[in-house]
Amino acid sequence: MSAAVHPVAFNPLDPAFVASPYETYAALRDDDPVHWSKLLCGWVVTRYDDVAAILADPSMSSDIRRATPNPIVRIELDGLAKHDRAGRTIVHLDDPDHARVRKLMAPPFRVREVDRLRGLVDARVAAALDRLAAATGATGSEVDLVAEFAYPLPVEIFSRWLGVPDEAAPRFRYWTSWVARSRDPMPAAEREEFFAALDAMYRYLEDQAELKRREPAGDLLSYLVHAEDGGDALGHEELMAQLITLYMAGHEPTASLVANGVLALLHEPGELAQLRADPGLVPNAVCEMLRFDGPNQFVRRVTTEPVTLSGTEVPAGDILYVGLASANRDPRRWGADAGRFDVDRTDADDHVQFAGGAHACLGAHLARLQAERFLTGLLARVDGLELAGDPTWSTRMFIRGLQSLPVRCTVRP
Repeated sequence: MSAAVHPVAFNPLDPAFVASPYETYAALRDDDPVHWSKLLCGWVVTRYDDVAAILADPSMSSDIRRATPNPIVRIELDGLAKHDRAGRTIVHLDDPDHARVRKLMAPPFRVREVDRLRGLVDARVAAALDRLAAATGATGSEVDLVAEFAYPLPVEIFSRWLGVPDEAAPRFRYWTSWVARSRDPMPAAEREEFFAALDAMYRYLEDQAELKRREPAGDLLSYLVHAEDGGDALGHEELMAQLITLYMAGHEPTASLVANGVLALLHEPGELAQLRADPGLVPNAVCEMLRFDGPNQFVRRVTTEPVTLSGTEVPAGDILYVGLASANRDPRRWGADAGRFDVDRTDADDHVQFAGGAHACLGAHLARLQAERFLTGLLARVDGLELAGDPTWSTRMFIRGLQSLPVRCTVRP
């Protein structure tokens, strides 16, 4: 390995980094774009060109079992040895297994199929805004936009699409809060609670899958249970791993996208006013939210052969922490105003928030649809929206999201 000594520190646990990682990303891009992290036992890659090349490189692996053992890898491998179902998820598979599972899962996530959910999303948004209207009253009051709007809605919507009863949603919020943390480096002591949540979620979804096997309905779970391609189908363990992954991917990133995006608008009242004046900008504004402060900060890849990135030689078997969020603010790609939030940025949809290549996000269109309808609903019915206190951020490394967003507003009936 040819790691040089650089003054830039990368510590995702530092409170300053949690509040805003972008200053650190900028320093890394300039001085140490392929940074060796002792904490993560891997390389943090921050420049757009390197990130794009990694995402498009078919030799890169998503399977931690192909990494050279180190303390972080060993912790994860020990967990997988006890609970091997966690390694069956599509996000950790390489081709040909990945391509096979993705082909079986893909049809319901095509643009035309996802667009059929617009009515469901709009109905849930309207119901959530009705609840906010009742809570804030005619004169307005303070609410936490994360707890009351951005966080519960994606769980409700995905549960309904999947075909899971609404009353299960609170349990899924708890389970997914743990399961989603599997992307982040996790102390060994916490992994037991993570696996307990994974097992509870697994048992519940297993019962639901068996019900849909006997009595199929017009929902996503029924489709996945019966999906077939040329005689090939998802095995039981494969099915369960993908269901858990879909809940994780379909919930937390969407909630974070909406909350982070609203906060960006509150910090830039001129952009909010422009969006109110021209709601047709909403789809592009969502792309800019994804670029400017999107939820997915990193994806992880394992090198299967030596690679050179920005002059740094990375051996085979090393872990790359691929900085999607940093790439999306790289002035080398976006120009001098890369750090400015601009709802009519003409190339905002060129962001890499949904990764790329074979592992491009299967649910990208669903996330955009929900964010667009959430934002449209807020613009149509919420007046006097302003911050009512300091937002608090999650300490997660892979997903950047708000734990709370206190606002003051009135909501029209």
